[in-house]
Amino acid sequence: MVLTSFGLKNVPSNVVLLVEEDIGDVKSVFFHKITSDALRSGKKVFYISTRNSENDLKDEMNKFDSLTKPELFTAIGNFSDHVALLDMCYKRHRLYSRLHGENNGSLLHNISEADVCIIDMFAALFVHEDTEVISETIEALISISRKENITFLLSADMGILPERAEKIIRSMVDGVIQFRTEYMAGKINRYINIPKMKGSIPLNKMIAYNVTSQGITMDMRERVG
Repeated sequence: MVLTSFGLKNVPSNVVLLVEEDIGDVKSVFFHKITSDALRSGKKVFYISTRNSENDLKDEMNKFDSLTKPELFTAIGNFSDHVALLDMCYKRHRLYSRLHGENNGSLLHNISEADVCIIDMFAALFVHEDTEVISETIEALISISRKENITFLLSADMGILPERAEKIIRSMVDGVIQFRTEYMAGKINRYINIPKMKGSIPLNKMIAYNVTSQGITMDMRERVG
């Protein structure tokens, strides 16, 4: 697999992928590219953010010319409830109905309508939860991805969750994409590491990349030192 740019075409369909980063926010650039690619191909995107409001998300997409078909884009900002996430996936709305009454369940979004669902930052939803809750959530997302033909991309900053929880998530998801930064002799080198990806043979080395106004481009030159 030779990459010149990294986007939706490099991501399998109907899978749950973990997108990790050691430091920085390159994963947001990656998500903008994923969103743009999906919308251009007529796919419906749900973008769930624990960090930004709905207006901020749409402004960011417009800034990067990613919001090509706004009618296919649903932004869900300031999200903080992992139970509501599962309710949206399974169209049950049990928690919302219990809290607000049976007639208000329709106010929750229906994730099963999406082709691509981005959850940024997924890890932040589970900082105070035990590993059993995390593993059950991953199992549920895998199930809904197969049943409803949805590709989930879950973002995480490395070190936010306990090491055991991080290992459990990596072992359960269909693929792992890691953005890594290395500082050497006053230079910043950025690499993509893909330790596992459903349907693909693991790469035997990390791929150098650059971040540009067009997104993430691969640097195929061999780097020494």
